[in-house]
Amino acid sequence: MYSFVRPIAALALKIFFRKIYFTNRDRLPKGKPLILAINHPTAFIEPCICACFLPMQLYFLVRGDLFKKPFYRKILNILHMVPIYRMAEDGYGSMKKNNDTFRFCYDALNERKTVVILPEGSTVQEKRLRPIKKGLARIAFGAYETHGDIDLHIVAIGVNYTEPDKFRSVAMFDVGEPIRLRDYYDYHAENPKKAIRLLTAKVKEDLENLIVSIPEVDDEKLTEQFFSIYHNDHKEKIFPIVAENRKPLTDEMNIGKGVHQMTPEEKNNWSQQIENYLSNLKSKGVSDVGLQKPKMYNWKNTLFLVLGFIPFLLGFWLNYPIFGFAKHVSQTKVKRQEFKAPVALAVGLGLSIVLVFFLVSVGVAFWGWWAILVLIGLFYLGRFSLVYLEIYEKWKAAKASRKLNSNEIEALKKERKLISDRVGEMIA
Repeated sequence: MYSFVRPIAALALKIFFRKIYFTNRDRLPKGKPLILAINHPTAFIEPCICACFLPMQLYFLVRGDLFKKPFYRKILNILHMVPIYRMAEDGYGSMKKNNDTFRFCYDALNERKTVVILPEGSTVQEKRLRPIKKGLARIAFGAYETHGDIDLHIVAIGVNYTEPDKFRSVAMFDVGEPIRLRDYYDYHAENPKKAIRLLTAKVKEDLENLIVSIPEVDDEKLTEQFFSIYHNDHKEKIFPIVAENRKPLTDEMNIGKGVHQMTPEEKNNWSQQIENYLSNLKSKGVSDVGLQKPKMYNWKNTLFLVLGFIPFLLGFWLNYPIFGFAKHVSQTKVKRQEFKAPVALAVGLGLSIVLVFFLVSVGVAFWGWWAILVLIGLFYLGRFSLVYLEIYEKWKAAKASRKLNSNEIEALKKERKLISDRVGEMIA
């Protein structure tokens, strides 16, 4: 089941995200027991991305209340998910069940498997690292105490999303340098509690160096506005969808630091300046992307939109029942923002798996192996429709900006240049 779901999930993720940057995967030690420490801004998208785009099979520690029903427990176990119980959701009586989970982790690590732990312990959709729990360090030293020196490594993976709650945003994952548990053996022999504190602090330090951080809540709006200007300034290649390029992450990290280091007066001045610019854009019926990329309105894109309209319609309506229903469920049935995008992805993935089963089993039986070609065609038509819509939105925005006279365009560009230059200074 894990091997069957993995490639389908990878295809779903490549549709859900416009781009996935996954960098420094070569840092992962080969043939070693591993604990992956991952920050946790969404419910379960980051574990899915790691499972699909890392070379090894992963075993995940997930909240225990999901395992209450036998059917769900069976499916989750098949997908390598292991329950971890917490007082808040499961009560004091469930804490004893964690002993089985700990033993599983110790034995899995002894067998050189890879265990994924989300050390923040909860999900909050924010661009900052929350306190790191000591459970990861306890499991690492528990494996050492149980099985001796197995050369265990802990690797932090930073998870970042441009807009975590939106379809077709960008994900940026970065793998940190491995931490060898052997380096903490002397501390453990001297004082186990001290060793746990030191290892937890190291994991925290590594994660902080791998994520986009907006330390102050009040800075979020201004920082995101700078991010938006940055994204419109930089061309993003459509393919490959999963790419090795750390620059977008590094630049966003520097923008976050740059805003944080501004004085309150500077923040206020830039907020006002950006708000004025955005207000002027709105009053003239244009957008920043249209002003910045007026060349998107050209004969080549116009011809593409005309010739591609029929394939777009086919791809859109053939795939809409899946993704339209997934969006409806996430918007109407899910209350917490952190769970909306993951639930949409999960529902879409589940329906896609049903579709694959149907076409492969029933389709092949009635139509032969042509059903496989239909399945491939459905996927690529769906992908095409998404690219078509994105090009259309940019084309339409560029067309609107072309309606302005030269004086209006120059005035807006002058305002924008001041903001864009400030972004350039932060990422330099």
